[in-house]
Amino acid sequence: NHNQNNYMKQFILIINGPIVGGKSFAVDAIMSQYKKIFRISPNKIKFLISDYTPDRDRTLVHESTLMLAEKMLQAGMSLVMEGGSVMQGALNENLEHLAGKHGLKVVSVNIEASLPVLKKRFEERLFNSITRGSKVSVTDEEGFMQRYNAYLSVKKSDDPTFDSNAQSAAEIARQIMALI
Repeated sequence: NHNQNNYMKQFILIINGPIVGGKSFAVDAIMSQYKKIFRISPNKIKFLISDYTPDRDRTLVHESTLMLAEKMLQAGMSLVMEGGSVMQGALNENLEHLAGKHGLKVVSVNIEASLPVLKKRFEERLFNSITRGSKVSVTDEEGFMQRYNAYLSVKKSDDPTFDSNAQSAAEIARQIMALI
């Protein structure tokens, strides 16, 4: 039973899931409850490049993400990463390699919802981005399906899988942290 004062043993947590699957909400819940966890975010790094171009920059973002992950592990941080990038499979493998190098436990889980629910959430995200003027990297059904299929291609069916339409983010976060 971990509360806010508890420091957990160092770990690497990989949360795979489709776009709008509910990963961010679960990670937010984990980040608010535990100390010394670094959220790996290739997406955030990508948006730090003024004219991000996937063909030119994707590998650079991937390498920078891993460099940052390595630095954080050396500093005693645990890592949590939300899957969803096109390079997810390679990123997961590299994180597992880092875990081995540092002798750390890797926990990999899936958070998803049914395709109709995801499509509805995606439409809501697009609508909200237009009304708020916020930046989203996927703006059409084709991009959505590309990300969805990318998730299915890296999903390990033997990993614990949570349905974000059936459980709250807090409940999913609690169950994930019980696995660590």
